[in-house]
Amino acid sequence: MKDLEERVRSLAEPLLARRGADLVEVQVRRGRTQLVRVVADRSGGIDIDTCARVSGELSRMLDVEDLIPGRYTLEVTSPGLDRPLRTSEDFAKNRGRKVRIVLAMAQHEGVVEDVGAESVTVRTDRGAVEVALAEVVKATLVLPW
Repeated sequence: MKDLEERVRSLAEPLLARRGADLVEVQVRRGRTQLVRVVADRSGGIDIDTCARVSGELSRMLDVEDLIPGRYTLEVTSPGLDRPLRTSEDFAKNRGRKVRIVLAMAQHEGVVEDVGAESVTVRTDRGAVEVALAEVVKATLVLPW
């Protein structure tokens, strides 16, 4: 499955890059009808028109390459407001915003202040806390509503 996801990634990344967007995630799920989900984003957000164009081009490429045997559904989508933060780039894009970071034995909620290659610093009610990205179990934005 990971090999298939990597092959889809190799097709989707250049398509998105030409439109100033980044590939966030590729998921392939098997079932009666297989689902190929491509999650994309760009600074300021990705619009429906871009998702539709990438979907059309990627669909044709997948059919030509015959990567996915049988029927499948292709979904090109934005990550949404509640998407998990996984990489230093995810945290950097959200500098100045409030996040919740869950670790194995603790949880921190605060504003992203600084982001390094291996860690993120958040300003909590108790002061600044530096968290190693490798220790993050789950991290999300804290939405204002």
